[in-house]
Parts: sequence; C-alpha cells; structure tokens
Amino acid sequence: MAQSPPAPRSIALVALVVVLAAVSSAFLFADFEAATFQASTDTTTTAGGTNLDSLPPVTNGYLVVDAPDAIRDDLTSELVAAFEREGITLEPTAARGSYDRPVVVVVVDEWSPRWNPVAPSGAVMWRAAFDAGGHGEHIEAGLSDGSFVFNSTTGPDIAGSLDATVEVSASGAVSRPAYRNQLLDAVANTTAEQVAGQFEQGR
Repeated sequence: MAQSPPAPRSIALVALVVVLAAVSSAFLFADFEAATFQASTDTTTTAGGTNLDSLPPVTNGYLVVDAPDAIRDDLTSELVAAFEREGITLEPTAARGSYDRPVVVVVVDEWSPRWNPVAPSGAVMWRAAFDAGGHGEHIEAGLSDGSFVFNSTTGPDIAGSLDATVEVSASGAVSRPAYRNQLLDAVANTTAEQVAGQFEQGR
C-alpha cells in the first residue's frame, strides 16, 4: 500500500523548527548586533609616587590577569590591545610578584553578563594594581581591601590601584558573543585609560 505524502502542515512545522533552531544558534554563537548600547562606569583610582621628575616614560611592562577561565584569555587579549592604543606594550605573564619593569595586575571579582537576545543588562566588577617600578609590595597593597599605601624609597616610581564597576545594557538584537565582547571592551578600555593616565601624570 502506497504511503501518502506528508501533509503541508507537517512540512511547515518542520520548516519552522529548523528556522527557529538556526536563529537560536546564531544568537548563541555568531558575533552580530543591531542594538544601541548604554554603558555606565564607576571608577576610583588611588596613586602615589616618588621622584616623579626622574621617572622615565612607561612604554612597556608585564600584565597579569586573574579572571574566570571563560574570559581570561579573551580579556587578556583585549587588555593588551587597549594598552597598545595608549602607547604601552604589555607582555602577559601568569606569575604575580616583583618585576624588573612596570607591571599591571587585573583581578575580576564579579562577571555577570545577564544576556538575552533583545535587552541584555550585565555588570563587571574588577580591581587593578599598577607599579612603574615593578614592586610586588605595591601590587599586593593595591589589590588589598585596605587603603593603598605607597612607601617606596628605591627611586623614581609611581604605583596605585583602580576599583571599577561597569554596567552595560542594550536595546535591540544582540548575540551572546557580541554582548560579551561589549563587556570585555569596557573593562579593557577603562583599565587602560585609567592606568595609562596615572603613568602619564607621574612623569
């Protein structure tokens, strides 16, 4: 007995499921957006220095990133690029201690993207510590919960800390990777601008 062809309604339902699956996959994995973004950033920067008239320009150094595994590599790349735009070349390293040249350490305390396809609204809280002389004690002081104290007597130096929060929301169609990139960019650009600004003021 011959089988009857699929009903048009069944064909339409299958086609709809395929389309919805493709759209869902695009929002989850493709990097695209047709949205308006709003960012609100709150920063507090503290710094101290000595013999600043003799401090050479900071043009290179080390970068340490302490962040969730899901974003560490990408955030490191964004930070390197952001500092490069500020005229500072940073070499990523895993160790946190004392260094033979400037160092910037970034610690992400809260990563809350809260993504959805049409109105994502998330936040990142992070800290950074920096030292033009690479002194580990200033890095640890800058990342501690207490007030930053500068106590170097070893020559020209500037060091400090940054506490920051950024909230990014969007209106429109935005994929998860695109929204994630917006958050990473905000963290990297804010950090580079604030730290490079302190290094420049120290000259």
